[in-house]
Amino acid sequence: PSTRHFQNTEYIMKLLFENWRGYLDENVDEMLSMSLHDFDQTKEGWRSISDPSQQSEIMIQYIEANPEAKEDQTLMWHLGQALAFSGDVSGALAQMKIVNQNETHPHNKIYQMFTIYFLEEDMSKFSDLYNQYQPQIEGDTENTNIQIVKCLKACGDKGNFDYKHAYDTRCSC
Repeated sequence: PSTRHFQNTEYIMKLLFENWRGYLDENVDEMLSMSLHDFDQTKEGWRSISDPSQQSEIMIQYIEANPEAKEDQTLMWHLGQALAFSGDVSGALAQMKIVNQNETHPHNKIYQMFTIYFLEEDMSKFSDLYNQYQPQIEGDTENTNIQIVKCLKACGDKGNFDYKHAYDTRCSC
């Protein structure tokens, strides 16, 4: 490559480094102004960010900018999950327990309890709950959350409480 090519590359890199923060800030502003559904349920919202720590940060910013979002149990659960994926288990548990207290859908409440017991590394409580629903759990091969519960159990039974590893529909534990 010619000297000119390197100069152009250097110039482009310089522009990127000088302007990337502004680009990110614009993206954040766009996200913060999205509808709750679009922010939480589409790939344009927090799911467009791959780092769980950054996901939880943008969710917190969204909730601060849109206080009514705090009432949405699904978003608040996703915040707890992002905290768990980032390794902040105590923060995740605090968030998830609040959501679980406010949850009105029985199936969601049960799924959440499985997750909480897993993150608490309490396989005794996990197994007690699992045994109550064992025929329904083991008879289901379709429901995503049930497949995740099966993986949480398989991993937890082996002492693997890494949420990133255990939150999988195709369990490798």
